[in-house]
Amino acid sequence: MGKFVFLSFLFIIIFCPGFAQDRKTHWVDSVFNTLNTNEKAGQLLMIPVSAYSTQTEREDLIDIITKHKPGGILITQGGPRSTAQLNNSLQSKSELPLLTAIAGEWGLSQTLDSVMRFQHALLLSAAGDEELVEQVGQEVAREMRLLGIHLNFGINADIHAEKQTYPNTLRFFGDNKDRVANKALLFLKGLQQGGVLSAAIHPAGGILHYTEKNDSTFQLTSTGLDSLGLFPYMKLAEGGLTGILTPNLHTEITDSDFTAKSTHLFTSEVIKKELRFRGLAFADINYLNTLFGEHKEGELERLALAVGNDMLINPTDVSSAIKKISQAARSKKQVELLLNEAVRKILEAKYDAGLAQWKPLNTDNLYNKLNSAEAKLLKHQVSEATVTLLANKNQSIPILHLENKKFLSISVGKEDQNEFTRYLSKYAWFEHRSIRLAADINTIKNKVSTADVVVIGIFPNASSILKEVSAFIQTLPAKKEVIVVHFGNPQELTYFENSSTLLAGYTDTDHIPKMAAQIIFGAMPAKGKLPVTVSSFKESDGLETKTITRLAYSLPEAVGIDSKTLTQIEKIALEAIEMGATPGSHVLVAKDGKVVYEQSNGWLTYQNKVAVSEETIYDLASVTKVSATLQTVMFMHERGIIDINKKMSVYLPELKNSNKKDFTIKDILTHQAGLWPFLPFWNETVKKGEFLPIYYSSARNNEYPYPVADGLFAHKSMKDSLWNWIIKSKVREKVDRTPYDYRYSDMGFYMLQHLAEKMLNQPMEDFLDQNLYEPLGAYTLGFLPLTKFPFNRIAPTEEDVLFRKKLLVGYVHDQGAAMHGGVAGHAGLFSTANDLAKLGQMLLQKGTYGSETFYRPETVDIFTTKQFEPSRRGLGWDKPTPSDWNGPTTLLASNKTFGHTGFTGTCIWVDPEFNLVFIYLSNRVHPDMNNNKLI
Repeated sequence: MGKFVFLSFLFIIIFCPGFAQDRKTHWVDSVFNTLNTNEKAGQLLMIPVSAYSTQTEREDLIDIITKHKPGGILITQGGPRSTAQLNNSLQSKSELPLLTAIAGEWGLSQTLDSVMRFQHALLLSAAGDEELVEQVGQEVAREMRLLGIHLNFGINADIHAEKQTYPNTLRFFGDNKDRVANKALLFLKGLQQGGVLSAAIHPAGGILHYTEKNDSTFQLTSTGLDSLGLFPYMKLAEGGLTGILTPNLHTEITDSDFTAKSTHLFTSEVIKKELRFRGLAFADINYLNTLFGEHKEGELERLALAVGNDMLINPTDVSSAIKKISQAARSKKQVELLLNEAVRKILEAKYDAGLAQWKPLNTDNLYNKLNSAEAKLLKHQVSEATVTLLANKNQSIPILHLENKKFLSISVGKEDQNEFTRYLSKYAWFEHRSIRLAADINTIKNKVSTADVVVIGIFPNASSILKEVSAFIQTLPAKKEVIVVHFGNPQELTYFENSSTLLAGYTDTDHIPKMAAQIIFGAMPAKGKLPVTVSSFKESDGLETKTITRLAYSLPEAVGIDSKTLTQIEKIALEAIEMGATPGSHVLVAKDGKVVYEQSNGWLTYQNKVAVSEETIYDLASVTKVSATLQTVMFMHERGIIDINKKMSVYLPELKNSNKKDFTIKDILTHQAGLWPFLPFWNETVKKGEFLPIYYSSARNNEYPYPVADGLFAHKSMKDSLWNWIIKSKVREKVDRTPYDYRYSDMGFYMLQHLAEKMLNQPMEDFLDQNLYEPLGAYTLGFLPLTKFPFNRIAPTEEDVLFRKKLLVGYVHDQGAAMHGGVAGHAGLFSTANDLAKLGQMLLQKGTYGSETFYRPETVDIFTTKQFEPSRRGLGWDKPTPSDWNGPTTLLASNKTFGHTGFTGTCIWVDPEFNLVFIYLSNRVHPDMNNNKLI
């Protein structure tokens, strides 16, 4: 029996489409038949309300609602919780359900605070992926439903005209009727799928003009709806638009009767007949009052109904409006018919909004529900798809090669440190300059002359000097790569139509500068399409580019990670800082080629004076082994310069008569050659706490060229002395005829550096800069940071009380590496997290990054694979210890994971199975290397 009932119900739903309509009609009829004329008149009125109203104002509002039964409210101000609470309060007090509306062209933030703002219409229109427009509509609808809002005055279907001023231009979908109609329909569809109602607005003002004929009637001066700019509205009407906020026509006719006729012509003849629109026509009484001047209270409301409007926003006086409308309906049959028709349409809209069965809203946790991670990702995706490449004559975008190039950025109309320059600097070493006045152009010419690549950002505040800036750009030599990125009014693109490389961003908000920088360097593709025609650029113009596998910068949800999970990283980092394990730290997570988490916490020192930032450079300590020395070994192995299975003494004959004569390169790389873990060579160079002058000087000169600390330099023979001490150094004891077991050692990487510099015939640091770091764009990754960067960018390490007797900032913490002049095989490398991540990403991508190939995939595989049992080590790289919680990684890391840690509190881990790069940088040895809390 139950199954029969269910199937019968299913049959009704599927085969009786009129069933739902019948229920709607029944509800509308039942409510309509209970209303007297005054109550019907009240249903026409939509009252503005603020969720921030005072208690007195709230009581007055409730009195109006209970006494006059208005049809709806228009939210004018509020926050998420206050708006939801207001709706709950008013709906519970109202005998008839209230239709709640809001102005939300770019989401609820147009009206409410503490909610996310989506892009304006022009940017949605420029997005290369049309589905995003619909998805934004769906998200706006979701947020509206959470707050109990049913109707959005949020679709601007006007066609943009050149007379519109910026930033008002951003409110238009474009200047082509088909584009405007298409984008408006997509936004409408999204709202509909999200379960809310929508109304088209008309912010452009009067677009229709009339002439008086001899017979005192009116006709349109233009023929056809297209010429009136009404084509998009016609398409919206066909698409099921709920309402239209009727325009109030600007006309030279001053007589109120004629004005009424012209307005009636638009509302009745154009909207209802020509557009065949059967939805609600809304009129804003405030605007009518501004347009037509003072009238007796209630007269404008009566007139607005008489000329064909259905719902009246902002009534001047509710009681008077109801009185005037009721009187007119009782005395004129035509007005009564208009009133009844309008009320029925309003009730139908309420039913469609779900108000036949109103339920109180849940007001818990509304802020987080509205500002969801998914909504933030959607906004990010819109911006990713918006930036438009209009010219790329020299194929400058994406920039393929970074080495041997000087990069200059010029910000026009903005300071030189901004979102755009921040993200440019994530890819290459830029010098940043700005132009605020025309006079600034002359001061920057010398900088331009020495640059190879000049990226010029034109910001909205640059409008007054565009002519001068355009002329300056035209004078730049053709051989220079000049990339112009415009972040303002698209009409200004005419100044730059001759640029060889031109990007349009339309605004410097919504993270558009961030996206533009990524497109320039190939981390993201260019997909946007120009939404308007400007000079030689046509509507829908837009070149597309492909990515070249450089790191991009996105949100966790873009790669399937929950942002809430990653926020727990900061809790752990802060815990370490609060317990004094380290003064500060920086964490970076890259997944699927996208940096999805990058967070600085704490300070450079415990004095809490200078905060850590993404630009902070850290001493990597033993991460040097894999990020520097091992890279030279991989290079030499791949090119057949060395064989890692051979003895080191084959390439370094001086080892043949030493206790290291039989050590293979592979055994050294896996830390099982028998080398002593660490030897304090610095003790050989001091006596009774004093530096021996044979080894050190307080002044740098040809005899003492190697920096050891501030005001301390090592003798030119120091490297030779160290090498001789290493050759003669003791090795571990073992049972005869048995192999050495795994024992981590610095000593082997001194030897590997010596090997590399001999076989490559140049200093290791020069080789790495030329062949690895510069092509990667990892310009902070390197040795001797004080030769390139200011003191205050570098995290201090130990207050060295044993050897150098001073605070170390920019000088390598490791004593042996310091004696080596700051460049050693086991320590000495410095970097930011971002640049170290580029190295990790290159290895994750099997040896390629950007347009460069550094290694063959098999080379990366060989060196990152576990080599022996029971040792966990790869060749140079550390590896996880499965099922051992005391290993170097989480138990959740895959067996493919490889990485390394550094004594100063640093690490890099790469997990190919999860396509993940993880960087943690800190200066936990500040000010005392014996602080082991972090370990």
